[in-house]
Amino acid sequence: MDKQEFSFLVDRSGLRLSQAQKSALFAAYPMFQAMVERATPPMPREAEPSVVFTPEVK
Repeated sequence: MDKQEFSFLVDRSGLRLSQAQKSALFAAYPMFQAMVERATPPMPREAEPSVVFTPEVK
């Protein structure tokens, strides 16, 4: 994503930011994307809550 696309998305979101604020966010954007990729890896089917959860029957 280039700076122009990023600026368009920020403006479209309704945030009223200065050009300096947009530049600061744009500089941090790649680090944020890397964090999201590390934090949300694809999970195997065995990790699905419906497979792991066993209801207690009384």
